[in-house]
Formats: sequence, structure tokens, C-alpha cells
Amino acid sequence: KLNSIDSTLIESKNIPLFASWIDKKGSSYYNRKNIPYGFKLLYRSSRDGLNNQSFHRNCDNKGATIWIAKIQGSTQLIGGYNPLDWNGNEWKRTTVSFLFNFTDGKNISTALVKHINVNGAGYAVYCRNDCGPYMADLRCITSNNWTYEGQEAYYPNLNIPAQFIVEGYEVFQVIKK
Repeated sequence: KLNSIDSTLIESKNIPLFASWIDKKGSSYYNRKNIPYGFKLLYRSSRDGLNNQSFHRNCDNKGATIWIAKIQGSTQLIGGYNPLDWNGNEWKRTTVSFLFNFTDGKNISTALVKHINVNGAGYAVYCRNDCGPYMADLRCITSNNWTYEGQEAYYPNLNIPAQFIVEGYEVFQVIKK
């Protein structure tokens, strides 16, 4: 299928949005016909197990990824773009990562995206084999209990709850076409 995505959380209409954000363009820069990236499913918690070991087994050494998580008891979807990789045990510096929040996952007009602040770039992505996706102060420490501090020094505030339970999440490898 043309520019489709193998996801239980989002639809293919999200793809032009993600591609536009990756290239730091306006939200409608790309449309369904001119997307320069493919999105290959690496990890789905409902299929592969909602645990950090499974996340790393499927996502380490795969390069750039985008992840999407559903907050339990809501339609809210959050996620992020890591242009590097998830392996190692260290903070990783990048100026092109971002976090996003769809207050209603079914409605792309509710999307909010925030790229890393240049001064916070050294804390853009944290890799630790006993953690899941961890970007600045948005942390998956245990498999489904996540925290967010919203410190403006890293990513501008996204109005994500301070503590929440994730119903499930997916990770996609971002492949330049």
C-alpha cells in the first residue's frame, strides 16, 4: 500500500505530518504522494510484550525511530522522534529530535509537536537497557508507568500528564526513501 503504516494506534494520514516534523517543516509540508520516508514497524507492545527488554531487543541498532504510545483511559497519543538509535547506556545529543502529543489520537488537528531546544540537545535522548523510550524528562522507566516533568530547558511543554499509565506503544524505523 502506498505510504501506509502497520499500526494499531495511528492511521496513514499521520504519515505526512510525521515526515513534515522530521524535516522541521510546517505540518502540511508533505502530502500522501511526496513523503520521503518509509515507516517500518519494529516493536508493538501488544505483539512483542510490554517490557523494556523486548523494546531494546527489537529497536536497538536500527537507527532513526519514531514511537507512539497510548495513554490508558483516554484517546491521547504521545510520542517522539529519535534520529539516532536506542542502544548504549548514555545521554545522546541531537538537535533534530522532537516529542508530540495528540490530545485526541483520532483527530490530527489536536497535534502539538515540540523540537528539542538547542541548549538542551545534550539531553535529547537517554539510552539505558532497563528503560523504554526516554527523551529528556519524558521517561519510560517501567514498562507501563511513565513520567513527564515538562521542563522547558529540554523540549517546550507539551501538556502531557506528570504521571500516567501507557496502554501500549509502537516503534517504527524511519527509512529515507
